Amino acid sequence: MPLFASNVALATIVCTYVFGFFAIIFVAIHLFVRLHLFGKFSIEDISTCFALIVTMGLIGQITWAVVDEGQGEHMADVTRSQFELTAKSLLANEALWALVNACIRLSASLSLLRIFGCVHAFRYQANTFMLFTAIHGVAALIVAVSICHPIQASWDPQVQGSCGDQTAAYVGLEVGGLLLDTYILALPARYVVRLDMRIKRKFIILFVLSAGAVVMVITGFRIAALHRVNSSDFSYDQGYLGLLSTLGALLGVISCCVLSIRPFIRYLQGTFSRRPTDTENHDTIPLEQQQVGKHRDAFEDHR
Repeated sequence: MPLFASNVALATIVCTYVFGFFAIIFVAIHLFVRLHLFGKFSIEDISTCFALIVTMGLIGQITWAVVDEGQGEHMADVTRSQFELTAKSLLANEALWALVNACIRLSASLSLLRIFGCVHAFRYQANTFMLFTAIHGVAALIVAVSICHPIQASWDPQVQGSCGDQTAAYVGLEVGGLLLDTYILALPARYVVRLDMRIKRKFIILFVLSAGAVVMVITGFRIAALHRVNSSDFSYDQGYLGLLSTLGALLGVISCCVLSIRPFIRYLQGTFSRRPTDTENHDTIPLEQQQVGKHRDAFEDHR
């Protein structure tokens, strides 16, 4: 039998390691910019690094599941022992997915606080978001380990026990995560549109801050995939879910680093400066060094 018996298994391995390579490069650039160019290393950077570490764990789990456990293969080609291991992988997959998304959301909200933190209303909204992110992450971990009693009943039908509706539970968590992602993407828009800069520049900033929208698309596909996990072709559907999990996690990590790309490019071009020296550079310096603070009172008036 070939190493990868299905297109899903092959696509999972290829996409995982290609995007994993890019995620490592982006995080390295982000750390270079934060440490070398700005001389800072904060909680948001720690959260981004931890998200990458957890994602590497998710990649390892998915790789092992594909290579050894038959994940991504059709049920007719999977042995009983492989099926039980694949079922175990669902728990690990959901737990790691929840943890990495919590880190990504925390990093994103802290990055936005660095930019818009001078606005009291934004600080309140961002801190509330982080609280709900923590609650959602803890809830996801609790569901993953307690949906079945005993936990072995999740993968072994011979174990006497009971399980809740796993599909409903996981889909509910995904919908909650999708709402959180929508909120954090929409939150800075009302403040960006009031900045005193060109319309084109505003659209560019909104586009950069919306880089995480691609993760929302992945989440939507995961919600659809979760409805199929308990189907008669469990191992194959689990392979598709694993592919979406690694893609979503890696793209989320990459999106946390996009704000560092422009300073890095300017550094390579030899035009980087920590502080603006003239009005000509006004539109090319980091957003947090621009006019958010100048318009703080105007923002507060529109709470």
